[in-house]
Amino acid sequence: MINIYNSIIFFSTIIIRIGSLFSNKTNKLYLGRKNIKNYFRNNNIDKDKKIWIHVSSVGEFEQVKPLIQQIKTKSNHRIFVTFFSPSVEKSISEYSQIDFSCYLPEDSSKNIKMMYENINPKILIIVKYEFWHHLIKEGVNKNIPIISISSVFRKNQIYFKGVTFFSEILKNINQFYVQNNESKLLLKTIHITKCEVVGDTRFDRVFKVSQEAKKFLRINKFLNNNKTIIIGSSWKSDIHLIKEYINKHNSLKYIIAPHNINENEYAYIEKLFLNKTIRYSLIKEKDISNKNILIIDNIGMLSSIYRYGDIAYIGGAFEGALHNILEAAVFDLPIIYGEHTNNKKFNEVKDLEKLNLSFSVNSSKEFEKKIYKLLNNNKEYGTRNYILNNIGATSKIYKSMNKYLK
Repeated sequence: MINIYNSIIFFSTIIIRIGSLFSNKTNKLYLGRKNIKNYFRNNNIDKDKKIWIHVSSVGEFEQVKPLIQQIKTKSNHRIFVTFFSPSVEKSISEYSQIDFSCYLPEDSSKNIKMMYENINPKILIIVKYEFWHHLIKEGVNKNIPIISISSVFRKNQIYFKGVTFFSEILKNINQFYVQNNESKLLLKTIHITKCEVVGDTRFDRVFKVSQEAKKFLRINKFLNNNKTIIIGSSWKSDIHLIKEYINKHNSLKYIIAPHNINENEYAYIEKLFLNKTIRYSLIKEKDISNKNILIIDNIGMLSSIYRYGDIAYIGGAFEGALHNILEAAVFDLPIIYGEHTNNKKFNEVKDLEKLNLSFSVNSSKEFEKKIYKLLNNNKEYGTRNYILNNIGATSKIYKSMNKYLK
């Protein structure tokens, strides 16, 4: 099986090289991996033991931020973060709590040995997924403790399908800190018992973000105390669903934060809603008296903008990847999103739907009906209480893993 695995890794590397010729994102991945050795040569990376944290993308990085902050507050450990997706590169490079960072190379024995030698980790923390064979095996060979945080497991995953090669990867991890009891029970079916149910560190993260949420005078000016719907991380498929409602209801204000931050995305929205839109960057320069749609044309504001909403629509579901609904929930907003089977992968979706605090829709008509009910219901929804009832995972993890840091 190891030969098949190595072959898959080898050919995936070729695919990335070819893909880099046609995709900017894939090209960033290719160049980032190509530059790893130069990174170690050009940076003064000391030989002291470090905490190595690996994340896949933006979501996983957000999950581990509370733990990074706690480590830095309570110790003097140096932190080295590796990552897979180019989408998180900028956020990691700008995060002051991280000492070193670079891409994770393809999972070959040679590459991973090189990473261990250069990083010299005291411990390896894997956030949520990213269970690579050589990454974990080399840690075992070097007697490096490996822990998994905020992980979630489902019975349809390959680890529980009787394929010993993949279940053995998990068995080499020293400790799991999982989000729910279902994950713990699944690990038990493959004889993994070093597992604690601690919850999801994202609750700690969004709670802290809400406490530090910024105020934007330009947004206050635009909204002018009107009822407001926040459309967060929207794709074109989401805009297609809600465009009819927006065009019919001009008395409301809408803030649209596209998932893809680029000129094509802004132009698409502006074309759909002729003369109704204004970009955030242009509020000072243009008359906004006849505008009711604000387009957020930058990165980093959305998590604070939810404070201005009455209802949140969260995008991504129709693309098979619903974006973070907790960022809106912490501001006590009722939440709407597109209907997709993948939504059920998220514990918070299942929980909030049971509490009648979040809702999936599959058509413009369903969206309109749901908005009507929510706008005419003046109660406090309790989504923030849901957040408050689930914070604390970070402290549990840090307290338990501290034995590996001594």
